Amino acid sequence: MSNYHVFKTAIAVCCLLLTNTTQAQQAPFTITGQLTALKQETKVMLSYRIGKMHISDSAVTRNGFFEIKGMIEGTVKASLKLKALDDDGTFTIAKMLMADEQTFFLEKGVTKVNGTENLTTAKITGGTAQKDYLELVSMYAGIEKEIAPQMAQLKQFAIAGQMPKMDSVSRLLAPAHNRIRDIKLNYLKSHPASYVSWDMLVERSSIIHPETFEPLFNGMDARFRNSAQGKEMAAKLETAKKTGIGRPALPFALQDTTGKEVSLASLKGKYVLIDFWASWCGPCRAENPHVRKAYEQFRNRNFEIIAVSLDEKRAPWIKAINDDQLPWIHVSDLKGWKNTVAKSYGITAVPQNLLLDPAGVIIAKNLRGEELAKKLAAVIK
Repeated sequence: MSNYHVFKTAIAVCCLLLTNTTQAQQAPFTITGQLTALKQETKVMLSYRIGKMHISDSAVTRNGFFEIKGMIEGTVKASLKLKALDDDGTFTIAKMLMADEQTFFLEKGVTKVNGTENLTTAKITGGTAQKDYLELVSMYAGIEKEIAPQMAQLKQFAIAGQMPKMDSVSRLLAPAHNRIRDIKLNYLKSHPASYVSWDMLVERSSIIHPETFEPLFNGMDARFRNSAQGKEMAAKLETAKKTGIGRPALPFALQDTTGKEVSLASLKGKYVLIDFWASWCGPCRAENPHVRKAYEQFRNRNFEIIAVSLDEKRAPWIKAINDDQLPWIHVSDLKGWKNTVAKSYGITAVPQNLLLDPAGVIIAKNLRGEELAKKLAAVIK
């Protein structure tokens, strides 16, 4: 996956179903903050998840001071964001990418925020998990400082919708991103009892590659593996093994846009891409031009696509197909995340795809951008 697509995935968390939480009894927390150079009253937004529930709270600064109190279950990844009091709440890509916010780990007890005029550069201290997180961040802070100008460029190109320029900058950033990835992976392996390591593993579980994921999961502390979330993750790992490269694709049949049932078996004898997507998924829609380009190149060379939508409503599904000009097979039961095929394949994040050979065996997974066309060129002679 290119760094451009990693970037898009990171800014589109709405397309993830799996959330990060452990079960514990509720305990009180207090967040106290001081932004010394912030004189104008500003809203501070706290956001996190408990299970599948999104929790938010807020406070208004007074001479740079603010305080938020609440109850928390265990440890959660949270974010603090500054918003103008007159913000109308509308969503734009620019607002999302240029937001003044910072991620941290929230636990019971007191969390302190100290900064000047923004949250992005403020220092957040708190419990054990936040201490571990600050330790991890310090390991790659130098790399992030090096690539800060390029990351700023990347955001501007994303706001302007300039995909070729985004791809160009992402390629330049690839070595730095790989270094950060390796630092995080080494931390995960060497700190099996840290909640920060568990959180990174949860992030990886949105799309599981069993050969690399299973050793990491087995290496985690037993209290994580034996938690409700750990057991859920173990079950998902077993499902991923059934849909790994070299395994026969699981059979299914769903109705297409006309109401006609289409089975995967009916496509046997062709190279087939099973593409999981949804009309509301930004990264899916951004990926569609690449998929369309590959389809146009290979559609007359024994290749077909069957796109499984995780939509719940027919109208936006059909509109997205027409708007994005997607001339392949489209099926859905319009059950959203409860889509029967998605559940059988363990899909908890989109976009995802699987490439099958003419015998119905999975030969590649999650091909993005030009990777799909390159793989098809290698196997279709």
